[in-house]
Amino acid sequence: MLSLLIALLLAFLIGWVSQRMGMCLVNATGLMLRRRPTLFVALVTCGLFGLLLAPFYAVFGIRQPLFIPEVGYLSLVGGGLLFGLASVLNDGCSVGTLTKLASGNFNKAFTVIGWVLGIVLWYHLDMMPEHKTLQMPTISSRQYWLTLGIVVLALLFLIRVHGEKHLVLSSMLLGALTSALYTFEPQWTPSVFFYHLSQLFWASGDSPLTRQRVAVFVMLLVGMLSYTLHRQTFRFQRFVWAIAGRHLLAGVLMGIGASMMLGGNDSQILLVFPTMTWVGAVPLAAIVMGILAGIGVKGVRGRMGK
Repeated sequence: MLSLLIALLLAFLIGWVSQRMGMCLVNATGLMLRRRPTLFVALVTCGLFGLLLAPFYAVFGIRQPLFIPEVGYLSLVGGGLLFGLASVLNDGCSVGTLTKLASGNFNKAFTVIGWVLGIVLWYHLDMMPEHKTLQMPTISSRQYWLTLGIVVLALLFLIRVHGEKHLVLSSMLLGALTSALYTFEPQWTPSVFFYHLSQLFWASGDSPLTRQRVAVFVMLLVGMLSYTLHRQTFRFQRFVWAIAGRHLLAGVLMGIGASMMLGGNDSQILLVFPTMTWVGAVPLAAIVMGILAGIGVKGVRGRMGK
């Protein structure tokens, strides 16, 4: 019972901090293009802070669940590009979808529905790669010091240039909270939750969605909603079929893209990129390239519409 209460508290705090940061890779990439890269770097490095805490957990015999997707480069790059493009169409990534849903945009619920449908569709087309990942047995000193150097230099530079210290501190706090939650619920991330939710449509036997995992996911949303209500930024957006349909389509594409690279952008940032390997950097780089391409297409269409 105590471990459940701690997991729920951590999920609530992660939701609160995510909403405070405006944790959305699409928004962060847009700000970076406008020469405000602090949010982008803060998001990308928040998973690295969890890696920096690994020696602390090792003292208690706890290992962080870092992994490398065991699929081909074509699948990693193609899935990342598709996921990034779809995120721009959706106007939000995986966590960004939830933060906006908690802010009153209930059209975003169709993104979640579409995500699940996309995974189910990809499975029934026999295109789903075997969900194999190479667990990181140990974290080498090379990985640790390389991570430490990158994080310290990048964030010190950004603080000096832009002064957005709250984003840097929020990134550090988010990394600490997520690494702590992994010790109680290793599969808490939204994209993994959506994948296992999709499995209910084809898998038989015991469901990987335990009551604790559902409770943790709900508490994540409660944390986001609580911050929104606290700051009085909740704005109900009326339901519009055309907008909901766009989010549904975007969700389907995001679900397919996440299936191709074995995890959405949240898993890539928190679990894959912190391995500090070439393979671990490919999916996240592809997602960012897809977002940049989507923003470019959106900008061209906007200029042509004027």
